[in-house]
Amino acid sequence: MLMKLVTLLSVVSLLASCQFSENRYLTRLVKPEELIGSWRATELSIKSLRDVGVREHLSVQDHTVVLKADGSCSIQTLVNMPDEGRVDYRTYLTGCRWRLGNIGHQTLELDLTPAPAKGSAYYYFAEEDGRLLLWQYATDPDAWRYMEYERKGA
Repeated sequence: MLMKLVTLLSVVSLLASCQFSENRYLTRLVKPEELIGSWRATELSIKSLRDVGVREHLSVQDHTVVLKADGSCSIQTLVNMPDEGRVDYRTYLTGCRWRLGNIGHQTLELDLTPAPAKGSAYYYFAEEDGRLLLWQYATDPDAWRYMEYERKGA
């Protein structure tokens, strides 16, 4: 009987710890003019990258997004989070277009040429301490690890 109770408590504990990703999605709509400018990775991004095993490009200056009013952009960052130990770090000085979209929540969607190996790049929005942030998960959503950017000079 004691063994069954221990097993039951273990299963309940395991299930309780799953599916608890932070809800950091912005509830208001972001306007395009709020996004124009230069964005740089935050220190949380660098910590998250280290935590998921990235060993290169661990400076906030290594990760930038520049959004222009005409819909063009340039980026230098990871376009896909670490996948089986591989890091897809890319620079797009051209071949980058941006738009607002919706993937379950409002997103900043990037059209990149050449396209990344895995899907399109996109970021969700959050607002913390009065700062607008661009973000995506750096790993399993339950881990609370993010690749996020804040606007420089904002």
